[in-house]
Amino acid sequence: MFVKDVMKSDVAACNPQDDLATAGKIMRDRHCGFVPVVDSHGVVAGVSTDRDICLYAAAKPRTLSHLSAKDAMSHPVFSCFSDENLKVTIATMAKHHVRRLPVLDKEGHLRGVLSMDDVVQAPHLRGAPTAEEIVAALNEICATKPAEIVSATSR
Repeated sequence: MFVKDVMKSDVAACNPQDDLATAGKIMRDRHCGFVPVVDSHGVVAGVSTDRDICLYAAAKPRTLSHLSAKDAMSHPVFSCFSDENLKVTIATMAKHHVRRLPVLDKEGHLRGVLSMDDVVQAPHLRGAPTAEEIVAALNEICATKPAEIVSATSR
């Protein structure tokens, strides 16, 4: 089973200059907790989660309309390609402690998003991750992140 078999391709993104209110509105309207940040060339420059926005906003005493997506985005971006094996991709998520990955083409342009929700809801077809593999990945994702990963509030 491949990423393209379960990823969401109808995704919204914001640009680095958009304010955090815009990023938050995208998440609210799309019922998600993640928005890719795409530069003027269409290349994914970072990602913002609802948690990134909350932590950054709490550290800065200004309204979300005065803070940019660039300031609260996480980077480097951990990503995958649509033709990658789904089992390999959930190992990437586990390694980097992330529940969502932007799906890129070979030039770095956004083609979709893969989330652990997509993986869990995937049909149990040949080659799909087993329940045990999914639980193992979720356990690793939820484990404490290594100290060298910098949070949005310390940037």
